Amino acid sequence: GDVKYHLGYSGDRVTASGKKIRVVMSSNPSHLEAVDAVVEGRCRAKQRLRSDTERRKTIPVLVHGDAAFAGQGVVMEVLNLSQLKGYTTGGTIHAIVNNLIGFTTGPEDARSSRYCTDVAKTIEAPVFHVNGEDPEAVVYVAQLALAYRQRWKKDVVIDMWCYRRWGHNEGDDPSFTQPIMAKLIRKKKSVLKTYAERLLAEGVITEQDVQAIRQSLEEQLEKAQSAAMAQPKDPTIDPGSWRWQGFTHEYSFDPVPTAASRDTLAEVARAHAALPDGFHLHKNVAKLLERRAQAVEGDEPIDWGTAEAYAFGSLLLEGTAVRLSGQDSRRGTFSQRHAVVKDMETGQPYIPLNNMRQMGQPGVPGQEPGDLGEDGRPRQARFCIYDSPLSEYSVLGFEYGYSLADPNMLVIWEAQ
Repeated sequence: GDVKYHLGYSGDRVTASGKKIRVVMSSNPSHLEAVDAVVEGRCRAKQRLRSDTERRKTIPVLVHGDAAFAGQGVVMEVLNLSQLKGYTTGGTIHAIVNNLIGFTTGPEDARSSRYCTDVAKTIEAPVFHVNGEDPEAVVYVAQLALAYRQRWKKDVVIDMWCYRRWGHNEGDDPSFTQPIMAKLIRKKKSVLKTYAERLLAEGVITEQDVQAIRQSLEEQLEKAQSAAMAQPKDPTIDPGSWRWQGFTHEYSFDPVPTAASRDTLAEVARAHAALPDGFHLHKNVAKLLERRAQAVEGDEPIDWGTAEAYAFGSLLLEGTAVRLSGQDSRRGTFSQRHAVVKDMETGQPYIPLNNMRQMGQPGVPGQEPGDLGEDGRPRQARFCIYDSPLSEYSVLGFEYGYSLADPNMLVIWEAQ
């Protein structure tokens, strides 16, 4: 989210029940909210690799600042992706740390709406406003948000109202620009202290418990700092996935065989023009696909659109999945692609390149692309092609994030 940590990180967290949860943080530059779309793309790719068709096993969580959530246009773009077939991740949990200020700009200068979360109304996402000084309420709302996301597969927003005790950086004094609020904040006790006092008053814990918890927390922080100083980590930002093992940052000029056999091209050509029985194809598109079907067998000239179709098809037959998205990508800006065709009477779409052989299913043992199908032939990979919304910033970020999670898939963003 909104610059919570610049470097990427991943690790396993053990829950109280003993189960493990894999937590992955995307590396985040100093560009407010720019990473949002990247996280969504990475999540979508991980869902595919795990055959998570219900989108319940991998969940995107975005942490925002109040001013950035209302002010950054990419937030609206990413919200718009939430229910689109080619980009949905089954709902995102948005957690807003609302400290009532953006750098030094107050709400009265930061937005025209009452709440910083009002932009989420465009997709009818529920918003839970919660007091950040009430830890139990925050935990309850977090559980409620997760339950909503898992049940309805839609975005949900947590607006945690809190405050920033110190300035924007070490040399800043918040009283320069927000003197009244800074004065009120200076009088407030810390959340740890007020919550401890509440539990003491209710007889839930004793003073000894408070001291033990405080000491335990301080010891954990000291231990972590000592470990970091004793063995500093390389700050190099890597994709953070075992799937990248064996890849290198260095470019190689070594030749690589890229040719496809004539038999493979002929199979792709035939499949590209093969349609279901009773499918009503536009007559002009039918002529185009028929020419493509005959180009290999008849030694006909191959135009750019046909060459691209053969290239994608040969990769799919080899077990390499292809994802392509952009404005007009299915038809092609110049009507050159027609990777997805429509029935002229029913409007139903059909993707010929996804019907060459039995489809492989990533994450399903024995049914992966390349595994033998029921017909004895290797299963093909899927051609994931989508028309994007007219939003280049978020879509580019989404496809970049997708490519980070799966280096073995050809991921293409097609600029308009």
